Amino acid sequence: MLAADAPNIAPAAGGAAMLAASDPCAGPGAASSVHCWGPWSALAPAAGAAAALPDTPTGPGEYPLRPELAANFDTEVSAAGETLPLGSCAPGAPCGFATIVAGTTGSDAADQTDFVRFDMSTDGTQFTVAPGETGEIASVAGMSTVYMTRPDEFENLRATGADGDQRSRLIARVIRSGDEINTAADYWANGNTSTGTANSGFFAWGRATSQADLDALNNASIPRSLSFSGPMSVDNSTTASITINFGAQPAWTGSWTNPAYSFGAGGKVTGADFVSAADQFTSNVVGSDNVVQGALLGDAGNRSVAHVINVELEGIGRIKDVGLLREQFTGSED
Repeated sequence: MLAADAPNIAPAAGGAAMLAASDPCAGPGAASSVHCWGPWSALAPAAGAAAALPDTPTGPGEYPLRPELAANFDTEVSAAGETLPLGSCAPGAPCGFATIVAGTTGSDAADQTDFVRFDMSTDGTQFTVAPGETGEIASVAGMSTVYMTRPDEFENLRATGADGDQRSRLIARVIRSGDEINTAADYWANGNTSTGTANSGFFAWGRATSQADLDALNNASIPRSLSFSGPMSVDNSTTASITINFGAQPAWTGSWTNPAYSFGAGGKVTGADFVSAADQFTSNVVGSDNVVQGALLGDAGNRSVAHVINVELEGIGRIKDVGLLREQFTGSED
């Protein structure tokens, strides 16, 4: 079911659910930790040891995992026709998707992983998981932020905050214009040191492409196609490639390649949204509860795609992931 249909989250878990059981950003491996600077191979080294959050516990035993918390966000993304299971992203408005699991690892088995919408402030100091839904998780407001340069177009953001027993963290690749974040992706966590409850996951976020830019793409005298690629966030050994073809009947195709599997999908584009069609999956996608949903983000010169995949692959099992893909330029830009 969708997050809107989820039962109320327990008061102890309300807008809180915890940070890492031991601060992964304080040790000697911080620079390469998925929980500190992301799982990407081309990371800039940390400038120095990252400070531990206040009241960071010393061991994982202090924080039992609570699988029932993730069940409150039982967002089963399924292919009910060609609807948008996670809702539409309005042109020009903030748009994000996230996974949610119990605990602080960010990932879990597919049957313990759910999808929700995601939003964050453009200065990186606050985020919201399942915004406006029953069981919404609101991070600490006014988190402190640290940005670090990278050898690619992204910066690394680490945002941390504490408010009473609540702890929040974002570890993200971001692209900024001035001081404002345009697009962001990777790890979130939120929790409570008193109750020991925790939730975390991965996300992809930005601002949906404006209606003016969508109109320009669809009404161009020469048909336009945009291509996007990049790693997924839950399993960054998976590389995704998506092409959107604009015009009178916009459509998209995509492929996902992992050392253990690959599959393809396609479907319709409506406004900034796209979703898979059941008859356009490759033959190794089995069963009926399969979907790819995403949205086109940004405008000319700074476009991305945020999307989720939820597929059952023959011989592999259920795959759930979220990814931010950047536009790949092959010629002149409009």
